[in-house]
Amino acid sequence: MSLRRRYVHLHRYRQVVNVLARYGFGYLLDQLGLGELILRRPRREAPISPGARLRLALAELGPTFIKLGQILSTRPDLLPPEIIAELARLQDRVPPFPFAEVKQTVEKELGQPLEQLFHEFDPEPLAAASIGQVHRATLPEGDQVIVKVQRPGIAEQVRVDLEILFDLARLAQRHTAYGQIYDFTRMVEEFARAMEGELDYTREGRYADRLRENLAGNAQVYIPAVYWDYTTVRVLTQEYVEAVKLNDLEEIDRRGYDRRRIAINLARAIYQQVLVDGFFHGDPHPGNLAVLPGEVIVFMDFGLMGVLSEERQEQFVNLMLGIIRRRSQDVLRTLLAMGVVPDGVNRAALKHDIEILRDRYYHLPLSQISLGRAVEELLQLAFKYRLRLPPELTMLAKTLITLEGLTRELDPTLELAELAEPYGRELLRRRFSAGALWQALVDNLSLTWEILQHLPRQLQHIVEMLERGELTLKIELLNLRSLVRQIDRIINKLTMSVVLLAFSIIMASLIISTALGAPGNSLFFRLPTLEIGFGAAGLMLLWLLAAMWRGGRD
Repeated sequence: MSLRRRYVHLHRYRQVVNVLARYGFGYLLDQLGLGELILRRPRREAPISPGARLRLALAELGPTFIKLGQILSTRPDLLPPEIIAELARLQDRVPPFPFAEVKQTVEKELGQPLEQLFHEFDPEPLAAASIGQVHRATLPEGDQVIVKVQRPGIAEQVRVDLEILFDLARLAQRHTAYGQIYDFTRMVEEFARAMEGELDYTREGRYADRLRENLAGNAQVYIPAVYWDYTTVRVLTQEYVEAVKLNDLEEIDRRGYDRRRIAINLARAIYQQVLVDGFFHGDPHPGNLAVLPGEVIVFMDFGLMGVLSEERQEQFVNLMLGIIRRRSQDVLRTLLAMGVVPDGVNRAALKHDIEILRDRYYHLPLSQISLGRAVEELLQLAFKYRLRLPPELTMLAKTLITLEGLTRELDPTLELAELAEPYGRELLRRRFSAGALWQALVDNLSLTWEILQHLPRQLQHIVEMLERGELTLKIELLNLRSLVRQIDRIINKLTMSVVLLAFSIIMASLIISTALGAPGNSLFFRLPTLEIGFGAAGLMLLWLLAAMWRGGRD
């Protein structure tokens, strides 16, 4: 790390720590061992909720932390509802950067003067965000386009912030109780991949092309084209589509669009993405959706996309079917198969709570079941039991909850579960089709053959290690020290009991001898032997009782 980069890193590190401390998170920084970086501690906490303080701190820290807060707002399996509600209010809106910097970036990325690249280029942005801003332009051929230009210096700033977040994650992993439950380093790795995607506009362009290809057979969906000759890592040029934003209900009504048809087309498009293609829009809020004549849905902004493997698709359907069909054992079995249930979880209590969730849907017909609500309640269970849900499933949950809110606003009478049912049946049909079963058989046979091929060599290696005396067996006993201490106490008590028993026998013999008339001229019998013996026996008895009492407490 160069001297300048190290200085920038330390300066930003201090800034992050002190902003968090100013909003009342100094106790957490002390726990992480970062208290010495705090320049000035607030005398008292601000009279606002922890969620609001966290939101304000992240907003002040800038683009990377705003994005982090927005992603955390989709993770009700990690954070309580009151903090989720606050983080959902984070807005990624900042003042635009000067047009001179826009022009410089575009010319540097595309290699020509702006005047030669575009017939017209509006210097006023349509929208500005922390990563970049969008301008309307016209190509020499007359095509209307939008040009997204990355903010100068943002990539370097994000890189420094990610390094700091990795460091904070490692400290939290080592020094907090939650580090034993959650893999914070892996979470930051996932966030870093998401930020890399946000900074690479060519990836966003490829996502748009992939979604357009997947939905090519759906005439009720439109994905704007990407102009690859005018697109690089820092500049993205897409087709400009004149449409009505989905949150402009007045304009939708004024143009005579059918709200119910809009809701149906939107729901079918998202269900196809989720349950058929396994590639879905991760942020379908009203600002990223619009409507064309004929109730055609336009998707925009493809920076955040979710990917579901066939296995994850099946697991999600199994979770929903388990709740809807009131089979709590299927829900628990699916969660276990996903590997999200930590070892220390009380599975009986988890199953009981799943049964309570199941009973809420017991007498409801399919038309009255809210998939978004069911997913939300499942996420609340995940938070309660610290289940480690895959990020793609929480993104999917956010997509479905957003979809339900949008369709309810467009047409409250629409029955989403009935619209989803054909796509779920199609997924199950594909799962148990002859081709899928044959492929599963071939895959298993191939894996078995590979194992059998390596088995003789592995057995030979084990035999050779046995012959050389190099084969060792490692046995790990949990809580071994505690077990040894308990055994040691038991042995001590047993030994003392035996000694006390032997002493009692001797004392009994002396008593009998005295009673039978021992010789009075013996020095031994002239001493107060009985009194001394009884006193010693009493002390040993008291020690034994005290040891047994302490052992019972341990």
